[in-house]
Amino acid sequence: MKNYSLGNMIRAGAWGAILGGAAGFAVGLLLAPEEGQKIRRRVAFQLEKLSGQIGSIVEQVSTESQDSDARREGNELVEDAKQRAQQIRDDIDELLGQVRKDRSSRAASTG
Repeated sequence: MKNYSLGNMIRAGAWGAILGGAAGFAVGLLLAPEEGQKIRRRVAFQLEKLSGQIGSIVEQVSTESQDSDARREGNELVEDAKQRAQQIRDDIDELLGQVRKDRSSRAASTG
């Protein structure tokens, strides 16, 4: 069984709605009582307009999906960097504590 991401399901639903709407629109125009030449011109204009809208919707949906993937990956990288930085700080604090302890031990033994 295939697992579909939310972005893929939204994209498929958007395509279905757009194509269904376009088909219904075209059939409605073709069955409307107007002259043939007028209808063809009107259908061509509306299909051109619709294709532009479809292109922008698809681009927006795919960009949102890419953004969310990039954002998630970026957040993971930031969290990993924070953890590593904290580990480095802890290591430095530990080393400084050892150096201070060694200094005070040497000072006490020589003094």
